[in-house]
Amino acid sequence: MSFNGLFSVERPIIGMVHLLPLPETPQFGGSVDAVYDCASADAASLLQAGIDGLIVENFGDEPYWIGEPTPSQLALMAAITRDVGRMSSVPVGVNVQFNAWQAEMALAYACRAQFVRVEVFVDRVISAQGLVEPCSAQITRYKRALGAHDVQLWADVQTKYTTSIVPQPITVSAQAAQNAGADAIIVTGAATGSATPLEDVAAVKEVARLPVLVGSGTTVNNVADVLRLADGAIVGSALKTGGSAANPVSAERAAAFMAAARRGL
Repeated sequence: MSFNGLFSVERPIIGMVHLLPLPETPQFGGSVDAVYDCASADAASLLQAGIDGLIVENFGDEPYWIGEPTPSQLALMAAITRDVGRMSSVPVGVNVQFNAWQAEMALAYACRAQFVRVEVFVDRVISAQGLVEPCSAQITRYKRALGAHDVQLWADVQTKYTTSIVPQPITVSAQAAQNAGADAIIVTGAATGSATPLEDVAAVKEVARLPVLVGSGTTVNNVADVLRLADGAIVGSALKTGGSAANPVSAERAAAFMAAARRGL
């Protein structure tokens, strides 16, 4: 299925189900039930607001381990992803920080998620925790080996919190992602909640045939401008209490955001 075929609206808003810190991470609170409960509550608030899709992400696991999660973390994310998928018919995606491409594809395949977000698809980058290699060759082969033909690959280009080893225009990264098998391209700002430069979005749309999503910094005040240019937006901080990504989803903020997004369409 194509990107547009996933959604009932032309320019979807994708909300974040940011998980509390998982077991074996520095900030884990000691209660698996709390992780489940927070994820369910956030997903329910987003769905009630009319969100168009959801991404389950291990947001609380900072500092992020480069590579694959532990078995306990993978098992917990699988259970939560399956639960979230059963709550509604909206498309559900998976993102495992940081660039855990094998876990992402395995989760999507096993839990019947519709897409994965891959932060480092074609750009070789440095993050706070070290070097991160691009994974497009590996994840596309793994997807084929699993027979996960319906799982879409949403690829960040020059993603937030990283610096490219070889500086190049974002348009070059976008073309490389398209050539490597991405189904959609994500353009972000420098950090979570930071505004995505719309000139970067416009430049990517000039060279790519794929849908282009804004991956950070969309707010109730700029969503109309974003959706006039981009093919959708992934939104976390703006839907949270106090506008902070670390807080629970605010039903009121989410509803106001979605109303503004619908007006923008």
